[in-house]
Amino acid sequence: MKKKEGIYLIVLAALIGILLVKSFYLDEYKPRTEDEELFKEYARELAYKKYDGFLIKNNLVSLKVISIKKLEDEGISIIELKKGNDKGYETAEITGKYGAKVRKYLFHFFPYGEIRVLSRE
Repeated sequence: MKKKEGIYLIVLAALIGILLVKSFYLDEYKPRTEDEELFKEYARELAYKKYDGFLIKNNLVSLKVISIKKLEDEGISIIELKKGNDKGYETAEITGKYGAKVRKYLFHFFPYGEIRVLSRE
């Protein structure tokens, strides 16, 4: 192996390491309020329901909420959340209208797409 090829391999390994750190530790959104926490859970569940395909069923793709923004202060949004481990749902009210970006990760670290979720239309 030539010197240049070795440098390319070292740079490639460093970039993959940076991507792994970014994907596993830095991308996940950390909610600041209880309403954001509830909406984060709702957005993640809705994204998994919406994109229930071969890759997700075989655990090759993961979804992470990467950002949440409060779009409106007025009004109430009613969201449905899972109750524990069973299939039942409970409703929760959050004040305002929220929007979230959910990123799709192939093999749990390689980002390849985004989904937008709203608390109400």
